[in-house]
Amino acid sequence: MTPASKVVALLKANTATLVNIDSSNIHAYKIADSDWVDDTPIILVTEIDVDTYLYGNGVAVKAYDEVQIQFYYPSDYDQDMNTIEESLKVVMFNNGYRFFSIGGHAITPDTENIIQTIKFRKSN
Repeated sequence: MTPASKVVALLKANTATLVNIDSSNIHAYKIADSDWVDDTPIILVTEIDVDTYLYGNGVAVKAYDEVQIQFYYPSDYDQDMNTIEESLKVVMFNNGYRFFSIGGHAITPDTENIIQTIKFRKSN
């Protein structure tokens, strides 16, 4: 399994713990046009293309899985986004993933969704 596929499977297995996230709204790599909804958050998991190894004396000694999770909220979403994001961070943390970057909320110019991106790393 790819790192993104692992995380999607993990999140879908833990939807009871996630706040306001349905398993049908968790996607890897791409959100199909038919999967866009106007009233609930959607999650997109992708891999980060960086050097994911820790080196010692010029030798790769540890590998990491790094993924980014993007939250897409409807433009008029009025629920607490931080509670949703914190519930996901707890699931990820409990499964060995640590977040290392979190952006602020922004609005996409094309779809006008509110988005948030959180990046996670897991040591292999």
